[in-house]
Amino acid sequence: MIRRLLRCTGRVGVYIVQTGVPGVPGGDKRMKLFDRVDPAAVERREFQLAIFSLSVLIVLAAGLAVLMYPTVTSHPVYFSTFTAKILYFGFCGLCSLLFLYLIDRQVVVRRLRREVTQAQARYSELHGQAGKDVLDTLPGMNRFQDQLMMEYKRAVNCGDALTIVVVRVTPSASVKDPMDIAAALGDSARTISRRLRKEDSLYNFTAGPFGMLLPATGLQDARLVAARISDGLCDAAGAINRFTYDIKVFNYPQNAGTAHELEAAVRALLPVDAVVEAETASEVGTGARAKD
Repeated sequence: MIRRLLRCTGRVGVYIVQTGVPGVPGGDKRMKLFDRVDPAAVERREFQLAIFSLSVLIVLAAGLAVLMYPTVTSHPVYFSTFTAKILYFGFCGLCSLLFLYLIDRQVVVRRLRREVTQAQARYSELHGQAGKDVLDTLPGMNRFQDQLMMEYKRAVNCGDALTIVVVRVTPSASVKDPMDIAAALGDSARTISRRLRKEDSLYNFTAGPFGMLLPATGLQDARLVAARISDGLCDAAGAINRFTYDIKVFNYPQNAGTAHELEAAVRALLPVDAVVEAETASEVGTGARAKD
């Protein structure tokens, strides 16, 4: 009889474990039955839980006081009536002080949490604004084209190499706030600029792709620079991986023979809207110079 009971208990235990393990057919649905919590409603649910807990404590304390009251008003065996009343009203007073203390602590915690949330929002806004300012100070595609032609002519005349490094930074799907995106891109731009030489230049083609001109830099040295940039971006992305990135290196004369080929290689990595915008701005600038 005992063996049969143990066998049945083991079967029930195996069934419960199987229905609760993720990956088992039907197990995920049973596990998620009580876990459907909206992240935006966590604070509201916590407040409701605090109110419920406090209400349960008040009901229990009030019920205990009601049950104690007839004993206090009657003639107790071991205590005098006066002593019993002192103990009774002392219990009621301590319960009231406990409830007031719990309410006060809950109010303080909610106020501190609200202040922390506001401080985080202000920090996020300032961080995003700082990142946006950094992106606005970087030159764009037009300046890159002019500088590329100048550096290419210098490299041809001096017999030096010329390298272009393109870094495409893509914010992760969890980063949706525009200020957070601007902060991530600004941090990546600062990280890249710290790992460049004085003669190197950094350009912001559009929201994400960055370009670097490395004069008199061979392919091997450019790859070392790209490795340093990759390490810095990995640290800047953080543990939550705010963004992902990929790095492309183009070198003259190994990967391209003319400045137009280098520019075409860079344009192939840019979004279509960024290329169209750059071409429009270039045509406007060319027309203005022709009028002058």
